[in-house]
Amino acid sequence: MAVQKAFTPSKFKVTKGSVDYEFESAEEGGYVVRVPLYPSCVSEGDTFEEALANIQDALLGCLAAARDLNLPIPSQLERFLQQTTEI
Repeated sequence: MAVQKAFTPSKFKVTKGSVDYEFESAEEGGYVVRVPLYPSCVSEGDTFEEALANIQDALLGCLAAARDLNLPIPSQLERFLQQTTEI
């Protein structure tokens, strides 16, 4: 699985699988991460690896809740939800 990074001084984008994540350096250290296709999904971590794992877990939780509540899920994120829940 390829992870692509696009760097700027304090912000960068990571694509893992079919999902884009936006990382920003936090003032206190570590990273704050957002999912552009699901703006209410935000997480953080002390390291890049921790932040990525945390945002993927948060995204899964957000999408599972949206599915349970019959809320719309962006079609691009349906694949992420299906792949993750099949495991």
